Amino acid sequence: MSKVSVVRNQSIPSDKEVFDLVKKSIDLLGGIEEFVKKGDRVALKPNILTGRVERHGVTTDPRIVEAMIRLCRDAKASEIMVVEGAEYASETNEAFVNSGIKAVIDKHGAKMVDVDNSELIKLRVPEPLLLKQLEVSKDFVEADVRINIPVMKTHDQLDVTLGVKNLKGIIPKRSKTMFHRLGVVKGILDLNKTVAVDLTVLDAIVAMEGLGPALGPKVELNTVIASGDIYALDRIASRIMGFQESELDYLVQATEAGLVDLNDEPEVLGEPVENFTYKFKRTPTGLNFAEGVRVITKGACSACHGTIHSVFYDLEQKGRMSEIRGLTIVVGENAEVPKDLENKPVILGICQDRNKDEGCYAQGCPPNNIKLIKAIEDALGAHPI
Repeated sequence: MSKVSVVRNQSIPSDKEVFDLVKKSIDLLGGIEEFVKKGDRVALKPNILTGRVERHGVTTDPRIVEAMIRLCRDAKASEIMVVEGAEYASETNEAFVNSGIKAVIDKHGAKMVDVDNSELIKLRVPEPLLLKQLEVSKDFVEADVRINIPVMKTHDQLDVTLGVKNLKGIIPKRSKTMFHRLGVVKGILDLNKTVAVDLTVLDAIVAMEGLGPALGPKVELNTVIASGDIYALDRIASRIMGFQESELDYLVQATEAGLVDLNDEPEVLGEPVENFTYKFKRTPTGLNFAEGVRVITKGACSACHGTIHSVFYDLEQKGRMSEIRGLTIVVGENAEVPKDLENKPVILGICQDRNKDEGCYAQGCPPNNIKLIKAIEDALGAHPI
């Protein structure tokens, strides 16, 4: 039986209390010495999605990264690396600085590893679901101990992003693009099969609901969750958020692939899951998209709908929705392209591959936001949005 520890503060934690929460969450699993031995090289993988937006609930709390560095030092680790590759539109070096994590790295003499500007290694994927080979961070893979430090968030394409999804940061941007082109769920499952982590410590001090992973409202849970089993952690964390495992496609597909047994119930140590009664708002995936925009959808999944909502929300915040009035988007394997359109439509997702020459094609499963925005610009002949 896998163990998952859940530790909660009764109020917004101080810096010392954040350290205590992290330490207690690991102590419930046997202590840091269960995972880190004297002389080990340790790689920490936070979520530094971007430094362009307000950090709380978006990026891993620097205090949790600092706590992990201190604990690994106490366990006599010989080297501690903090490894990350930021999102498509962000420079990783800038994200390290703007997130506040670079300052923590410098303070404690750890090593910063920018995945997009450091050595990569190619690994064979065992029993691949999508790709036979993956390119990953050499520093992360060759560390003696690998520790995952994600943030609890909803996600516009996978419903939630927790431990399993966070590992995507150890692959370069071109590989992330490939995941989205071919199928992001199977891609992250292949990645987790290929590169195992020893411990996952989930930052739920400030979480995110709604339009995650960067634009949703914050949720103060004042909680840290830890486990040596990344899938067990995701199952318990998603329940705390108000999700059922059967709602989450990546957990369903992981079960079908034999990576997890949903009948094998994890043991929860510390705070009972039943004590968390707040239900996180889901990422919007409905069919009410935007005034003046026509979305023809039939047979589309929530991931593609989530991408559309995410892009429209971003444009709305910039006051630029008026620039895309008259746009038509065709999405879903059963949707057809109308013949009487004044403007070229946007053809969205690999389910619409058969119609890619009927408009401006955004390829992917689902396409990332950058590809959808580029297709919109091409369709309307617009200035960059």
